[in-house]
Amino acid sequence: MLIAVNAGNSRVLLGGYEEDGQVFSASIATEPKLTRDDYACKLQQVLLLYGVNVRRIHGGIVSSVVPSMVGVLEGALRLLGIRDVIEVSSGVKTGLNIRSEQPRQVGSDRVASAVAARAKGKLPCVVVCLGTATTFTVLDQSGALVGSAITAGVRLSLSALREQAAQLPAVAIEARDEGILARNTADAMRVGAVYGAAAMVDGMVGRFAETLGQTPHVVVTGDIAPLVTRYMRVPFEYDQSLVLDGLHLIWKRNRS
Repeated sequence: MLIAVNAGNSRVLLGGYEEDGQVFSASIATEPKLTRDDYACKLQQVLLLYGVNVRRIHGGIVSSVVPSMVGVLEGALRLLGIRDVIEVSSGVKTGLNIRSEQPRQVGSDRVASAVAARAKGKLPCVVVCLGTATTFTVLDQSGALVGSAITAGVRLSLSALREQAAQLPAVAIEARDEGILARNTADAMRVGAVYGAAAMVDGMVGRFAETLGQTPHVVVTGDIAPLVTRYMRVPFEYDQSLVLDGLHLIWKRNRS
């Protein structure tokens, strides 16, 4: 079994893979202050929860948008006896043609997601990740990564608004939906953030379509996605395991 690990700004995603596909997926909190010993204990608890004997795991692959987490997570895997661990970095074979002025600055999570999206065979494609940041990764008809866009995510936008505007309250975006015509301040902030994010995705996809010359397939992922996608108007495919599936494919390319 392979264990794929992706550390985002808020959550660490974990996926177990056999040759024929995903066996389990889970997530734990991203806590940069924790040591490799702490994360080894957390990982071991997750494996126990899903009935996985660590001795079955022959390798691991790690990607992270938090640089300090890479060594910690690699060390945690090795403490569990997993010796063959790959970090998704510039030296790893992905098979992805990244047409960027600075390819090494493209986040490893976005590279993995693009690899998985390309493997679906529905091109051109726009991968939308709705997490701490909202990112757009554009693949053309050939499967090359030809463009990107990054902006603040829903929770980050609300947090910044709360911090910079003294009279605005803290808002839980998971609260019940009362529709777009908000009648109080908290609901108005929620509507602006959630409906606004959906409208932004619709608008950005439309602009990408104009540039690409055809309508792209849209794949949405990220922990905020279920809150936003219900208000989107563009057709889309939701794939919560996209980045983990991409890590699995990268592993196979480097170890087959």
